[in-house]
Formats: sequence, C-alpha cells, structure tokens
Amino acid sequence: MKSARTAQALLVAVLLLLCAATVWAKGTPGIKNTIHNLSTTAPYPYYASDETEICVFCHTPHGGVLSGPLWNRSNTANNIFTHYNSATLSTELKNLSATRPVNNESLLCMACHDGSISVMHLLNPTNNLGRNPQSTFVSGSSDIYVVPLFGENPGAKIGGLQGNAALYGQLQDDHPISFSYSAVLASPEYGAGGAKENDLRIIGDKNNTNSALGWQSEGVRFFGDDDRVECSSCHDPHVDYVTDTRYTPFLIRPNDGSNLCLACHDK
Repeated sequence: MKSARTAQALLVAVLLLLCAATVWAKGTPGIKNTIHNLSTTAPYPYYASDETEICVFCHTPHGGVLSGPLWNRSNTANNIFTHYNSATLSTELKNLSATRPVNNESLLCMACHDGSISVMHLLNPTNNLGRNPQSTFVSGSSDIYVVPLFGENPGAKIGGLQGNAALYGQLQDDHPISFSYSAVLASPEYGAGGAKENDLRIIGDKNNTNSALGWQSEGVRFFGDDDRVECSSCHDPHVDYVTDTRYTPFLIRPNDGSNLCLACHDK
C-alpha cells in the first residue's frame, strides 16, 4: 500500500511539472552557450574571465542579497533612470514621472546592462578565486562593463543612448518598464468608445502563477498585484538562443510575425 501511495505521489509530481512546463513554455535553457556565460568557457572572448563557474556572475548559494533569487550583485540605484516618453503614450503612462524608480525585477538586469557596474564585480566571489573574476581579454582587469565593443553586440548596453554609449540610466529609447499594465488597460482611452479601444489585449488567467517569477499571459510575464511590465516581461536571461535562434536576444517567446509584441499590442 505504501509503495502504491508513493507511486501515485510521484505521478502527481510529474504531472504538475508537465503542467508547469506548459504554462512556462519558453526556449531550451542553457546559459553556457550564450553571452551571459562570462566564465573561462565564454563563447564571446571579450567577456571571458578566469572564473570557471558560470552561475556565480548572478547567483550565490550563500551571502546574497534579497533583491533577486540568491542574488550575487550590487544593484544600481533605482532612481537614476529616465524612461521613454512620447506623444503616443497612454494618458496613464504620460502621468507617470519619466524619472520614476525602476523596480527590482528590472534592476536585476540593470545591474549589468545599464553599463554602470562592472560585470566582474560580485558580492560573494567563489572560494577557488577568493576575489572578483578578472578578464582574460583585457589584461586581467576586473572593470569590464557591458558596452558596445568593436561594433559587436551593440544592443548589450541598455542604459546608454544612440551616439553616446558612455551614458547610463538612459531609457528614453527603450520600451517603457516599471509600470502597471492593468492600470493602462483600465484607463478610459482603452475602454469602450475610447480612442484606443481594443489596442491592448486583456491579460489572461492569473491562476497560471508563480509567486517568485510573476505570472504569464499570452507568453509574456507580469509582476505583482498591479501586473507590472518589467524587463523580464519579454526577456528570459536563461534561454539558449544559440540552440533556438527564434529566442534571440533572450526572448521569453519567439517574435516571429511580431507575436511577442502582439501578446500585448493588438494592432
């Protein structure tokens, strides 16, 4: 009887995992093949280091901070950013400050991608090094930043502006983040008879939830009770876009036919 109960429990666990995999459908995970691998096996030499571990550049099993899952990086300040603004934005977004704080879910990305913190600066380096990793491309330096290098990977730095990569905290030329999608959707212009009626899709079933990672609707991810749009709404830092190029660059779902865009925008 005990073995039968054990078998049933295992079957339920497998079914739950399969259901979770269906809800969280995304590309094959595999950081090793991507530019997020900053170790000795880095596929892009200008971010290679003398650290053999891969996950440590973002995560640590001990001594991390609470802004992310076992987070091993210092986050940049959340009040140094200037967000996108334009005449075509919804009234809800226009009424938000263009210098509003960036939420933790996006600050995790900005800890490298705004270009203000070296990718080699860790809170808890590994025991085998006992120090921050050093670049094997730039003479052992620990001060390696995400910036366009030699015309390669020009989109890596998010916090700069076209023509001035030295800046950071500048999001004026990037999709808006750290705002409530449900608040925008509920604004009068998107309601019945509004100027933008049916321009945004109604978000889906919140029962498809994972409290640590947000919840998904139509393959995009929202965060918190107010359904916030953050960097990870569209991007998955763990996806192996080399194995499946449809997920380049770290997309949460393929954008063939603008399907990623059309998960929210009904144009």
